[in-house]
Amino acid sequence: MRALFIATLLLCIASGASGVVAAAQEKSIDGRFDVGGRFIRLSCKGTGRPTVVVDAGMGTAPVEDAGWRAIAAQVEPVTRVCLYDRAGLGQSDPAQPGPRSSLNAAHDLHAALSAAGVPRPYLLVGHSVGGLHAQVFAAQYPADTAGLVLVSTTHPDQFSTWLALLPASAPGEEKAVTEARSFLTSVQTDPTRNEERLDMHASALEAHQLTSLGRKPVVVLTHSPRFRMIPGLSEPIAVRLEDATQRMQRQFLSLSTNARQNVAERAGHGLPHEAPAFVVDGILQGVAAVRGHPLRRRD
Repeated sequence: MRALFIATLLLCIASGASGVVAAAQEKSIDGRFDVGGRFIRLSCKGTGRPTVVVDAGMGTAPVEDAGWRAIAAQVEPVTRVCLYDRAGLGQSDPAQPGPRSSLNAAHDLHAALSAAGVPRPYLLVGHSVGGLHAQVFAAQYPADTAGLVLVSTTHPDQFSTWLALLPASAPGEEKAVTEARSFLTSVQTDPTRNEERLDMHASALEAHQLTSLGRKPVVVLTHSPRFRMIPGLSEPIAVRLEDATQRMQRQFLSLSTNARQNVAERAGHGLPHEAPAFVVDGILQGVAAVRGHPLRRRD
């Protein structure tokens, strides 16, 4: 009997110890994870479901970015939050040679999360082009996606819409319009014009595959309508482009029957650094919605 008692006690102690180790592993993950011969940097803190996963804007490595780290610090007391650096950024290995698309980024992220053992489902937070990647991730891995928080996110039709709205002629501002047209054309056709060699045209087509998330929450965080995405244009042309941008932002609400839009009063496209509290609030709204509290629509 005494031997049985001791054995049972030791088993309980061992089980408790393994539980502590598991809890510690759940609370903090920080490393480089194999995604098929390359390694992607991933850092996760906090506990709880859903897991918030941040996909930052072009050229930003959020694991070491002060703005995103500060946002994550406000989220981790509520639930687990992960920052990751896309291929070629921060401590992540470079991508394979040649242009990449959002599909490549989505596959890398899914592989890194799986390799690290990060619990599903994921509430994806995408800023700018990171939001384009998040849409593709949701289309590719619907069972692993809890919802989306789209932070001044690139719309799949954004650049083509802007290009179509530029006037054929603009007396007195030919140079500004010509430069804008050249920029928008190259963004869609020449991946070497951006630091991540991202094929924006292919990425836009991939993002269009996401048509509905059903009741999964979608929180749309939009920059101020007073912000001008393309500098140098006259106010009438700039307003025309921004009006279209705001319409495209509202279109994201159609992705879910459980969606909400929050519009910043003063901040521009760089919401994570210009209005971090606004971003934190939107993320926490998404977390609450995943946990069963429907979003109160404001559109």
